[in-house]
Amino acid sequence: MKKCNCFALAAAFVGGAVAGATLGLLFAPEKGEDQRAKIKAALDKRGLKLDKESFEKLVEEIKQVGRKPEAVPAEDFDAE
Repeated sequence: MKKCNCFALAAAFVGGAVAGATLGLLFAPEKGEDQRAKIKAALDKRGLKLDKESFEKLVEEIKQVGRKPEAVPAEDFDAE
């Protein structure tokens, strides 16, 4: 039976978690709050005023830019 070095395993796990969290913070985009402020400032600069609901819809549309569209199920196509 192999002897388990639990201390080394725990240290490796904690070290990996710390490294992952650090890299996540370094490469993460700005906070959503900051992004919304930038979008609002850009709209205000162009004289566009939106209510809160419309602004949130715009933010959601912007989030979708660059994402792959979801596949349309085959049954949605007309068979010819």
